[in-house]
Amino acid sequence: MTDADLKSARLGTRFGRLDLQSRLALLAVELLRIDFEKFSRERIAICLAASTGSLATDFDFWEGRNAVGGPSPTLFAYTLPSAAIGEIAIRHRLTGPNLCFVGNEKMLLPEATDLIQRGEADSCVCVYCAVVNASIAKIIKSPVAARAQAYFMTRRD
Repeated sequence: MTDADLKSARLGTRFGRLDLQSRLALLAVELLRIDFEKFSRERIAICLAASTGSLATDFDFWEGRNAVGGPSPTLFAYTLPSAAIGEIAIRHRLTGPNLCFVGNEKMLLPEATDLIQRGEADSCVCVYCAVVNASIAKIIKSPVAARAQAYFMTRRD
């Protein structure tokens, strides 16, 4: 899932107001085509790893302080790295445990496995997001990025 995939995507009325990371994460989960009706929603965990946390959104919010009317209150809700988890949970009515990491996707498999093996969840939606806008790329000396990937793990019975 990349920034280019967003141009034609629409997932309800809330989708347009989400930050880029949340939109990418939601679309990555949608591509899995999981029938959540087959699972106990309170037993589905969500693990998210965000390469730069919410830095791109934080920067956009900070830049808004110079705009007429000040920074966007709508954008403020997305200045936490875990915001995408909330959007996934809301869309699919998932109420299981959730974890958010700032880092790479290598954290997801061990954490999701641990949640399932300890019996805290029966399944886990795992999402990795890399969002680096042009402004942030200059500061952290990293290439511009806008992508997400997801996978779904479930307990073997």
